[in-house]
Amino acid sequence: MRLVEHLLQNRQKVFNQAGLARVLDVSPSTIARIAEPLVKSRIILFEPYGKGMKIFALNEENLAARNLIEFYEKIRHL
Repeated sequence: MRLVEHLLQNRQKVFNQAGLARVLDVSPSTIARIAEPLVKSRIILFEPYGKGMKIFALNEENLAARNLIEFYEKIRHL
């Protein structure tokens, strides 16, 4: 949940795996494990970059991601 919430709060940004791990206070391998099903469902976009760096971003074109954004915006204003 914290990963998805962070991406929802920072929709216009792109993150690397190590940076997400630092911000969320978990290991990079935990980020990889949590992100895997979200990448497979295309809610999160993933790109390998350079030597071992992994880049993540919320896929705002994905219907499920758009639904998450809409829900997040509604509950944020309660």
